[in-house]
Amino acid sequence: MRGRWGIVWLLLVGGLLSSPLEAQPGSRGPFPDWARESWWMRRNGFEPLWMLRGVSVIDVRTGEVGEPTDVVIRGDIIESIGSAPDLPAAQVVDGKGRFVMPGLFDLHAHVLPPSPRFGTTMKAEDTLLQLVRHGVTTIRLLPLASESGIAWAAQTGTGRLRGPSIVPASTLFEQTAQRTSQGFGTPETAAAWVAREAWLGARWIKVYNSMDEDSLRAIVEAAERHGLKVCGHTADVPPHRAAALGMHCIEHITGIPRSALNPALRPPRFESLAERTAWYWENAEDERLGQLLETLLEHGTSWVPTLVVTEAIAENGSHDGSPAASEDVRHRMTAAVRKGARLAVDYHRRGGKVGLGTDFPVDDVEPGASAIREIELLVELGGATTAEALQIATLGSARVLGFENLVGTVEPGRLAHLLVLKGNPLEDLSHLKSIELVVVDGRRLDLD
Repeated sequence: MRGRWGIVWLLLVGGLLSSPLEAQPGSRGPFPDWARESWWMRRNGFEPLWMLRGVSVIDVRTGEVGEPTDVVIRGDIIESIGSAPDLPAAQVVDGKGRFVMPGLFDLHAHVLPPSPRFGTTMKAEDTLLQLVRHGVTTIRLLPLASESGIAWAAQTGTGRLRGPSIVPASTLFEQTAQRTSQGFGTPETAAAWVAREAWLGARWIKVYNSMDEDSLRAIVEAAERHGLKVCGHTADVPPHRAAALGMHCIEHITGIPRSALNPALRPPRFESLAERTAWYWENAEDERLGQLLETLLEHGTSWVPTLVVTEAIAENGSHDGSPAASEDVRHRMTAAVRKGARLAVDYHRRGGKVGLGTDFPVDDVEPGASAIREIELLVELGGATTAEALQIATLGSARVLGFENLVGTVEPGRLAHLLVLKGNPLEDLSHLKSIELVVVDGRRLDLD
């Protein structure tokens, strides 16, 4: 706790000291706007009160739309839904003919600085703004360095940076370091690294590819001692074993079929990640996939399938240096993504925790727009209804984080993470691109 809040207060106080304390243009007091509207100001009696008038609320639990009503927001909380008394004009947003829904999540996000090494050109602050412009109000950030993710979380949390709420994860862990990961060597060293990340303020530990069962067990046990959760790949440890060892969340569809192969089958040598992914899904047995879902359910394991990045791998190659896929492999990859999407939707229908993630900016996956594409893939390839896909993108993702009683629905007492849309996305998902207003922690964001 001390490390996490120390960083928050350092950033907060540093910002205040660097800003003159006279009234700022357009403000209502002696603090800059970002500080005046931060959570600590609200908790000390400075809670902005405003209202969305005449909006239709989308219930992502039921897939139904309510009659036009008023949504009152005090500070960062939805105070009430229903006919509300008049407020001063400056505190009322006319929502007549508009639809309000929870903000979207992206649970597999990488915010990187411009770097030829990773092919990124967008500044971090521009990436964060791009996310909220597309309706993403919460991300689980999987950084290359946990310190940067925790710092960005503090700045978006106080409103100094325009962007989503950030749940920071650790540096990427695996036994043998690669260009984007931290190598830990032994289970004992891994446990020490977990303690360090917890002290810095990470809320999740991200494990990467090279990993044996003893190391994964040590990481999970250390994480749970510090109140953290573990997410990651299932490359060396197949998903059914990762679930049994306590991994809280499995990332991607690429490792899932490893638990569904006939043990007598030996994989050939592959030329690319796309070819390998296609082969594994082609040879995964349906009965074994069903058994895997039951195992994940038994252990309460979450799954973030990141369909959109798998689709991109077929088109663009991969960040691991694999060449772009041939036309034949692309067709096979499309079939693999379809099979993975259907399995994810099946897991959701069985009561499993499925969240939305994209893996941007890997393989040129675009921040923000990719979240909407992921929702479309759940419908187009996975067979989900629009209501099911929107639930996965909101309440389902909140369940993965353990925040379902805090965010992910439009209800009194929940955090005000809201999208105001011109049309009803339950009828047509393209209306997710008709955003008029984005609200994060009760703040109406300027998206220009």
